[in-house]
Amino acid sequence: MRFKFCKTAFAALMLTVTFLGNVANAGLLTGNLNVDDAFTVYISTDDSIAGTEILSGTKWETTFAFDYLLVADVDYYLHIHGRDLHNVIAGFLGDFTLTGTDHLFSNLTASAITNATDWQVSTSGWNNYRQASTVGQNGDRPWYLRSGVNSNAEWIWSRSGNDSHLDNDAYFSMAITATTATTVNTEQVPEPYTLAIFALGVIGLASRRFKKQS
Repeated sequence: MRFKFCKTAFAALMLTVTFLGNVANAGLLTGNLNVDDAFTVYISTDDSIAGTEILSGTKWETTFAFDYLLVADVDYYLHIHGRDLHNVIAGFLGDFTLTGTDHLFSNLTASAITNATDWQVSTSGWNNYRQASTVGQNGDRPWYLRSGVNSNAEWIWSRSGNDSHLDNDAYFSMAITATTATTVNTEQVPEPYTLAIFALGVIGLASRRFKKQS
């Protein structure tokens, strides 16, 4: 009986360790951004849905940073909702990096900066996307250089130049594609702590059974 208990416990622990190892190796999305005037960052698996909120801010002078763990074999969308609060000029500036080999941005690399080529934008929500427009280079007036963001990044919005203030809301999207062909339903992927609790429960039940039979 002792052998049977140890075998059950070992199997549960190996299942937990294997899953946690896969998650740890999936890769990390990191980002730095400034938005005039306010923003919310989301990660989504559906380009028509905002997704999970991971960061928000209201000071364009501050370069905000974030990181988010990505699951291997899952396609994502990086969504930024920018809001112009003062009807003067609006802009979104940022750079983003993927760590690991499981995902690439829509530009087929592991790094992305704001520009009018790689980013899609909408003024009506997470739909009806079109190419973003350039408002200015990082370093241009009125924002000048934001040292926390790649100097090659551009300020972008749904309209160019001084016309950007005509759209108070801009919904930006950047695809993050899994590099493997197989995708999984994220709703079916258990959280690491859930699997760990399950493993501990299996060990506990096996322990109780062992004590009764010994």
